[in-house]
Amino acid sequence: MSGHGWQRVRVGDVTISVADDEPIAVVRRPGEPERVATWPDLDLGARATGMTLLSMPDGVWVVYRPLEAQDEGIAPGRSAAVYVGLDARLRITDGLGDAQLVGATSHGLWLRHPAASSDPDEAEAWLSDDVRIRAVDGSEHRMRVDRRIAWVFVAGARTYFAVHTDAPRRAPRGWTYATAEVAVPPGPLPAELRTRDQTHEPIDDAAMMSLMGELLPEPVPRVPSDPRASWRLADVSVVEREAAVTAVVTEFAELDAYWTGPTGETGPLSQGLAEPRVEVRGEWPGTRVEVSFRHPFFPAGRLRRTLRVFDAAGRFSPPLYASVHLMEDLATSRLPPIEAAVDGILDI
Repeated sequence: MSGHGWQRVRVGDVTISVADDEPIAVVRRPGEPERVATWPDLDLGARATGMTLLSMPDGVWVVYRPLEAQDEGIAPGRSAAVYVGLDARLRITDGLGDAQLVGATSHGLWLRHPAASSDPDEAEAWLSDDVRIRAVDGSEHRMRVDRRIAWVFVAGARTYFAVHTDAPRRAPRGWTYATAEVAVPPGPLPAELRTRDQTHEPIDDAAMMSLMGELLPEPVPRVPSDPRASWRLADVSVVEREAAVTAVVTEFAELDAYWTGPTGETGPLSQGLAEPRVEVRGEWPGTRVEVSFRHPFFPAGRLRRTLRVFDAAGRFSPPLYASVHLMEDLATSRLPPIEAAVDGILDI
């Protein structure tokens, strides 16, 4: 999950707050009691998820996608979306698979095939698009577009829809992208949308970026009086739990011989790191891995980093790049003061 607070959006005079790490939304309208919606039984598989919040004129989409893992075969997760209306009513849709999220309109969530390439060097991938639009009621519409979609979203009463008019082009400082705004036809979406037949509206890039920025959810810290909700424990097999623990332990294996040079010599993860220990503590879902070692930053004791293997629902939280993040913290000295150490251990 993305944190321990709320993501808040405004829809007219209504605010909708969705918890980062709990299955709960709070809808507040001036002059009315707040309304709370929860979805603790939503099945997201055995993998922890990230959350994307998309605002709409009549509510918000809460889209859950499994976190990336170095080994995608360990404790696989499931994608799903929850629609929270302005009256706090819920609509849940799953079966999204690995589809790429394009955006959302009044028609529903726009999804692209997971194998669709975003490589700028693959020009053919930018000349057309096949999307499926999952409506709030769970029905699905498939549509072919004669150009790749750049973005689709709703702001106020207007739908903003743009396509790439050409494949990306190399430039001295990266890539340039040619986009044009086109109209979404009124009524039901067609099976095929021909944008080349339309008059293209020029795009004010600065104004468009500002508008998109206004739609981003605002992070809000949690306070003790906020309503809470707990996930039902996920169905994670013993084999998946053991594989998850092994993945975290393996991420920190051989910290004193982490790098191998061109002539075969080895070096530690960080200059001066020595005597590493990796220990597993606690039972599922509270299992944690403690990584400790000696380091010049604290010569009189040991530094320790603790990772939760599973989230609050017992789903595997992959330690992607966790050892590299540790190395960066050590290299930049983004560490607590030594005075914070307890019994010779400084938690970092």
